[in-house]
Amino acid sequence: VSMAEVIGLLGGRYSEVDKVVEVCAAEPCNSLSTGLQCEMDPVSQTQASETLAVRGYSVIGWYHSHPAFDPNPSLRDIDTQAKYQSYFSRGGAKFIGMIVSPYNRNNPLPYSQITCLVISEEISADGSYRLPYKFEVQQMLEEPQWGLVFEKTRWIIEKYRLSHSSVPMDKIFRRDSDLTCLQKLLECMRKTLSKVTNCFMAEEFLTEIENLFLSNYKSNQENGVTEENCTKELLM
Repeated sequence: VSMAEVIGLLGGRYSEVDKVVEVCAAEPCNSLSTGLQCEMDPVSQTQASETLAVRGYSVIGWYHSHPAFDPNPSLRDIDTQAKYQSYFSRGGAKFIGMIVSPYNRNNPLPYSQITCLVISEEISADGSYRLPYKFEVQQMLEEPQWGLVFEKTRWIIEKYRLSHSSVPMDKIFRRDSDLTCLQKLLECMRKTLSKVTNCFMAEEFLTEIENLFLSNYKSNQENGVTEENCTKELLM
């Protein structure tokens, strides 16, 4: 819902026996613009950590978006991930990085692209950075906490619908597609929920999400320049 980079923490569990990291929750954080990319606001980061702890999760990673380009880590991303890994590994914890690309102009599909990575100890050929390693993810079969996800969606709508970086959800998301940005979002969520055992509950939930957007999320008609620029980005 935003063409600006968003950022937050990932909560979940790590099994030392199975060597598996389970990502169970994503908690958004406010960002600070450095002129190069967004970084987590320290106060917001602390609040997000506490929220995850209340839900019984450990902080096991962070995420940020590459709104309209490939979800490949930049040198700044690699450096940030390396620092987080170093900090959180002091207690033997694991810490992953996740990059999400919802409107990558090179991706014709309506599904957001996700890259999960860690930073190795190996150094690049030119010696300028540590090599990142991408790994495959498998979707968990646990049913979402529907009420919590719905309230988080409501919060996201309120946060971004009047933002200058807001995505016009009623606009076509690509020139070669008939889907609006809202329909694209719903298709992406439908794929994510495809393994949920109660498919009727999933479809009912998606209908509620759609109605929530339709009733609350409107393109900012008063700011034609912002909407036009944003739409151009989406249609590339």
